[in-house]
Amino acid sequence: MLRLPTRTICKASLIPKRLISSKGSRLQKPVTDLMTATSSSGLDVGQGLGFMKSSQVSMSPGFDPFDRSHAAALSQTTQSRDVMQLWSLLEACLCSKYYNRAMSILKSLYMVPSHRPYFIDDYNMYLESLVKSGVMNSIGQLDKKLSDDLQNTFKDVDYNDKTLAVMIHHALKYDHNLESTRNSLKTYFRMSVRGPRGILSHVNVLTVADYTALYADLSIIRFNDLPEAMKPLLEKEMQYKEGSLSSGLEAQPNDFKTANSTYEASKHETAEPGEKPCFSLGEVVQPLDKDAATLKAVDTLNMRVVRHALLGLSLNDQQREQISKFNFDANSNLLKSEDNKNLNFFEIYRSLKPEEEKDRFEKVLDDFNQERQRALESRATDAAKERWRHDFEEAKARGDISIEKKLNVKLWKWYNAMLPLVKEEVKLCSRVFSPSVDMIKGVPRQDAKQYKARLDYGPYLSLVDPEKMCVITILELLKLNSTGGIIEGMRTARAVIAVGKAVEMEFRSEQLMKSESQAFKDIGKNSHELKRYLQRAKSTFRSMKIEESKIMWPQTARAKIGSILISMLIHVSKVEVEGVDPVTKQTVYGEAPVFAHGYQYHNGSKLGVLKIHRSLIHQLNGERLVASVQPQLLPMLVKPRPWKNWKSGGYYYTQSTLIRSKDSPEQIAYLKAVSDANAIDTVYDGLNVLGETPWTVNGPIFEVMSKVWNSGKPFLDIPGIQEKLTLIPPPPREADPSIHREWKLKNKELANKFSSNRSVRCDSNYKLEIARAFLGEKFYFPHNLDFRGRAYPLSPHFNHLGNDMSRGLLLFWNGKRLGSEGFRWLKVHLSNLSGFDKASLSERVEFADRHIEDIKRSAENPLCEDAWWTKAEKPWQALATCMELNQAMKMENPEDFVSHQPVHQDGTCNGLQHYAALGGDVDGATQVNLVPNERPQDVYSHVAKLVIARLENAAAKGDEVANVLKDKITRKVVKQTVMTNVYGVTYVGATFQIDKQLSHIFNDRKYSLELSKYLTKHVFGAVRELFQGAHLIQDWLGECAKRISKSIRLDVDEKSFKNGNKPDFMTSVIWTTPLGLPIVQPYRETSKKQVTTNLQTVFISDPFGVNPINARRQKAGFPPNFIHSLDASHMLLSAAVCGKNGLDFASVHDSYWTHACDVDRMNVLLREQFIKLHEVDLIERLKNEFDERYKNYVQIAKIERNSELARKILAVRAELSKSLGRTATLADEIYMEKTRVQLLCSENLSEKEEGEKMVTSVSLVESIGGIEDVESKKSDASALVILTPLRLPSIPPKGNFDVKELKNSKYFFS
Repeated sequence: MLRLPTRTICKASLIPKRLISSKGSRLQKPVTDLMTATSSSGLDVGQGLGFMKSSQVSMSPGFDPFDRSHAAALSQTTQSRDVMQLWSLLEACLCSKYYNRAMSILKSLYMVPSHRPYFIDDYNMYLESLVKSGVMNSIGQLDKKLSDDLQNTFKDVDYNDKTLAVMIHHALKYDHNLESTRNSLKTYFRMSVRGPRGILSHVNVLTVADYTALYADLSIIRFNDLPEAMKPLLEKEMQYKEGSLSSGLEAQPNDFKTANSTYEASKHETAEPGEKPCFSLGEVVQPLDKDAATLKAVDTLNMRVVRHALLGLSLNDQQREQISKFNFDANSNLLKSEDNKNLNFFEIYRSLKPEEEKDRFEKVLDDFNQERQRALESRATDAAKERWRHDFEEAKARGDISIEKKLNVKLWKWYNAMLPLVKEEVKLCSRVFSPSVDMIKGVPRQDAKQYKARLDYGPYLSLVDPEKMCVITILELLKLNSTGGIIEGMRTARAVIAVGKAVEMEFRSEQLMKSESQAFKDIGKNSHELKRYLQRAKSTFRSMKIEESKIMWPQTARAKIGSILISMLIHVSKVEVEGVDPVTKQTVYGEAPVFAHGYQYHNGSKLGVLKIHRSLIHQLNGERLVASVQPQLLPMLVKPRPWKNWKSGGYYYTQSTLIRSKDSPEQIAYLKAVSDANAIDTVYDGLNVLGETPWTVNGPIFEVMSKVWNSGKPFLDIPGIQEKLTLIPPPPREADPSIHREWKLKNKELANKFSSNRSVRCDSNYKLEIARAFLGEKFYFPHNLDFRGRAYPLSPHFNHLGNDMSRGLLLFWNGKRLGSEGFRWLKVHLSNLSGFDKASLSERVEFADRHIEDIKRSAENPLCEDAWWTKAEKPWQALATCMELNQAMKMENPEDFVSHQPVHQDGTCNGLQHYAALGGDVDGATQVNLVPNERPQDVYSHVAKLVIARLENAAAKGDEVANVLKDKITRKVVKQTVMTNVYGVTYVGATFQIDKQLSHIFNDRKYSLELSKYLTKHVFGAVRELFQGAHLIQDWLGECAKRISKSIRLDVDEKSFKNGNKPDFMTSVIWTTPLGLPIVQPYRETSKKQVTTNLQTVFISDPFGVNPINARRQKAGFPPNFIHSLDASHMLLSAAVCGKNGLDFASVHDSYWTHACDVDRMNVLLREQFIKLHEVDLIERLKNEFDERYKNYVQIAKIERNSELARKILAVRAELSKSLGRTATLADEIYMEKTRVQLLCSENLSEKEEGEKMVTSVSLVESIGGIEDVESKKSDASALVILTPLRLPSIPPKGNFDVKELKNSKYFFS
C-alpha cells in the first residue's frame, strides 16, 4: 500500500493555528503545548487521554484499510469469511468427534497462504481435542501423530509452546513414576520456544493437578515459573493436602517460603477458618415474598460456611429461622418469582451499623453470589424448563380445571411435543457423518438435497442438548413478540437468526464451563478458604479462554438451525380456542396453531413474518413471566469481569465485545489495533466504574407498582387490561366516501392503540418480573459501547436507561449519610423530577418545602385519589424520592439518614454545550450554562421567545399563518426540535416533532401539519441565529464528511474503476475520540445474502461484508456522531475520576447519578473533566487528524470547462492519450499521479527531479492552490470532471469564550 513517509500529527510545523475572531481570545492551550505537556495524573489531558497513541496506531493500523477498492475489500473479507466458516466447522466437528472431516478442514485452512502463520493455533485445537477424547492411548502415539502431521502434512508449520502444553497435559495422564514418562516431560520442556514459563502460561490447557504433579511430585519445574494466578492456589492446595493450612509452610519446599511473601496481603483478607463473624443485628428484617416452592437444604461445605457466617450474627429467633431454612445451594436457588418467604439481603445489610460488619456481611454474600452467578448464566434454560414442569405437575395433582389456561403448562406441553422431533433430527445428522455412510446414489432428489443440507448444518445442531434447544427456541420466540415493527409477531429472518445465535451462545457457555470444571477438578471441594483462591484462578482461566475465542458460526448456519427449530415448534405448538358454530350457534372448542407463518408488506417491502395467536398475547401481558420468558442476559449478582481488552469484559461465560458493532469488520479491525496497543485504558476505566456500581430493587416502589398492575386498570404510563378490541360500527353503505374514509382511519387508530397497549403491558410485565426476581439482591449492570462510544448496559430488559418505571425501581446498594448538603440535594432532585427544574437551586428547595405535606401523603398513601406525585413530570422516580425524604424527615435529625436514592444531574442541552465550547461561542455558552450565572438559563424558553418575535414580525407584515401561531408557542412546542437540531434532525423529522405538540391544539390533522411545516422553518432559523458558531462547525463537519466520502486513495486499484472513469467510493469517515477510541462510521450500501431455509428464503446481512459507502448518510451522520463521541468521552472520563474519588456513579448519556451527599463533589469533577476535554482545540486537532489520515487521497470534482485550469488539464490528458494509444481515463490519471508521488518520495535525486518535472491534473490544481474560483455546480457538458487533491475546508473562526469560565458555573449540570 502506498504511503508517504509518516508524519507525526503533533509536529508543530504541521499544525496551522486556528483563526481567532477579531474580538481576541482567552483561548485554549495550543494543541502542540498540550500534546507535549507532561502530567503526574494518569487522566491528565497533557497525556492526550489516550488520543495521541491511539490516533497514531489507527493511522498505521497494521492492516490494509478497507477503502482501497470494493474488489480489494471483497477479496480481503471473503478470505476472512472463508477462514471463519472453516474455523466454526472445525470446532463443531471436533466437539462432535468427527475427526476425519476435521483433518480435511485443517488441510483446507493450511492452503490459505495468509492464514499460514496462525495455522498452528488451529492444529493445537485439533490436538487438544484428540487428547481430551481419549483417542490417543499412549505418549508415543501422540508423539508420532504430531511428528507425522508437522513433517509430512503441514511442512511449513512449527509447533509452539501451547502444542507442548497439550503434549505435557497428555503425558501426565500416565504413571508419573515411570522413567519414560519423566523423560518425555523433560524433553517437552527442553523443546520450549519461550522457556518453561511459556509452556506453563497456558492455564487454559494445563490443570491444577498438572501443575501440582510437575512441581511437587516430579520437581521438574520451579515455583517461580508458575503463572501468577496459579501460585496461591497451588500453594494453598498443597498446604491443605498436607494438613498444614493453619500452621504455615514448614512442610513445603524452599521455593514456597520465598514466594509466600507475595501473597501475605491476600491471605489476611480472608477470615480464618472457624472465626466467628462479630455482626450485631438488633432489628427484625422482614421476610420477602419472592422465591418459589419450599426448598430442602442439602448441605454442602460451601452452604454450611455461608449459613454459619450469617448465623454468627446477633439474630432474633425469626431471623435465625429464616436463615436456617434458606437454601444456600446455588444451583437450587436461582432467581424465581413465585410467592415464598425468602431472605432480603438488602434489609439485612441496611440493618448493620458498624462498617466492618457490613464489609464482612458483603464478603459472605459475594462468596454465595459467585456460585449463584455461575448457575444463573449456565442454567437459565434448565430453570425455565423446571418451572414449566413444576406448574404442570402441580396443576395436574390438584385436578385444576384451569390446567390448560396457565401459560407455563402450555409451554411444558409444547416442549414435550417438540423434543422427540429435535432428537430425531440430531440422530439423522449424526448418521450423515457416520464413517460407514457414503453419499447415496439413486436416492430421490429431495432426500439427496436434505442429505447435503445436513452436511452443512449437522455438525452445529449436534453441539447442544436437544432439551436446551427446545427451551431456547420457545423463549426466543416469545421474547421477540412485537419486534421489528410487526404487531403481535416478528420478522422471520430476525427470528431464525436470533434462535440460531442463542443456540450458539449456549454452546459457547457450555464449552467454557466444561473446560473450567476440567481444569479445576476436585479443587476446593473440602476447603472454603481454598475457594477464595480458586475464584481468582478461575477468573484468569475464563478471561484467557474468552480472549482466545475467535470463532463465530456463519450466518447461514445460524439461519438454517433457527429455521429447523422454529418449524418444529410451529408444528407442535397449539392453543385452545373457542368459537360459535354458524349452524347450531353453539360454542365449540378446538386447537389452533400458536405461530402462523405468512407475509405482509412493511414500508413497501414484502416481509416474511411469524404472527402469534392473540390468546397467547393476552397471557403474555397478564401472567408472571420470569419462568416463562426468562431473559438470557440479566443483571449480574457479582461484579462483572473488568474490561481489559476489546473482547474481554462483562459476563463470566458469555463473550461480549467492547463495541456493539453491527456487521462492521472495519470498526472491529481498528478497535483491535488500538486495544492491542493498550491505547484505550481510560475507556476501560470508565466502563469498569459503571459496571462495578452495585444496585438493588426499591421494595416499597415495587409494592405500589404491583398493586397498580394487579388491578388491571390504566395508571400513568401503564395501560389497563383490554380483553377485546372494540371498533366503531361502520356508517351506512350510502354514506359519503369521506365519512367511510374517516371511519377507517379512526378504527385503524383504535387497532393500533390496542396493539400498542398490549405491547407496553408485555414490556412492563417483563420489567416487573425481573425486578421481582432481584428484590433484596445486590446486582450490577455490565456495560459496553455503541460505535460512537456511548455506554449501554449489556442487560437489555431492566436497567437504569429504561423508562421512568424502570428508574423508579432502582436504588444504590450502598448507602451514604445525607448530611446538610445531601438533604438539600434530595429536595432539589424532587423539584427537578416534578418539572420545576429551571428555577434557582434555592427556589427548588423552597418548592419541596412548600409541598412537605404532599410529600408525606404521597409516601404514606401513594394510591390515594388524585395523589400529588402522579402529577410530576417523572412520577415513579418522584414517588421514590418522596419516600426517601419522608423516611429522612421521620428521624430526629434528617441529615443522619442513610440514603440509597440516586440523585441525577442533567446537562443543559448537552450537545449544544459541546458545540459552544468547540466554537468559543459566548452567547451560546451563556444560554447552555457554561458561563456562571445566578439563575439557570433555559435555552428552550429563549428559543421560544425568539420564535415568537419572528412570528410577530411576520404577522405585522400581514402573514396570516404567523398570526395564528404567535400565541401558541410554548417551551414545550420547540423543546424537542431544539434538542435534536444539534444532532442533525431533518426538516421532515422536526416537522413531525412540532406537529406532535400542535395536534393537541388543532384538531384538523392536515391543518396542524401545514402549520408545523411553517413553524419548523422559524425554529430552525431561531436556533441558527442563537448558536451561529455551533452551526458554522456543524456545516464544516458536514462538508468534511462529504469530501471524505467522495475521495479515493491514491494507491487505489485502478482495475476497480467501471469503464476506467467510475470508481467505487469506499472511504469511511474515521476519527479518534479524546480518549483514544477510533470511531468508524458504519454507513455503507447494504447487501444481503439469500439463504434458503425450510421456512422461507431469508435475506441476511453478511457480517464480513464491506460495500461502497453511503455518502448521504456519512455526511448527515458525522456532525451528530462527532458530538456524541465527545459527550461519551466526557462521561467516561467523569466516571473514571468519580470512581477514583470513591463515588458511586451511574450515567444515562448526559445525565449523571450519584448519592445526594456526593452531588457537590461530582459537579466539581464534571466541570473539571469538561474543561480538561476542551482545553485542547478539538476542531483543530480533528482537522490535523483528517489531514494526516487522508493525506494521500484525491477527490473527483467539476470545474468550468472554459477556465484556464481546464484548458491545461485537457492538454495533459491529450498528451497522456497519445502516449497510451487510446483515450485516457481517470484510472490512468490516478496511476500517473501515483507514479509522480513515488518519484517525489524517492531518495534518488534524479528520480526526484523527474517527479518534479511531471505534470498531472493534481499537480496543476496544487500549483494554483485550489479550485474554489473555477468549481462548477453544473452537471452538463459545460463542466469538466477532474482529479484534485483532497483538501478539507478551513476551520471556522473561533469566538472568545474561555472554557475555564465553566469552573464556577453551578448550573452546568443541575
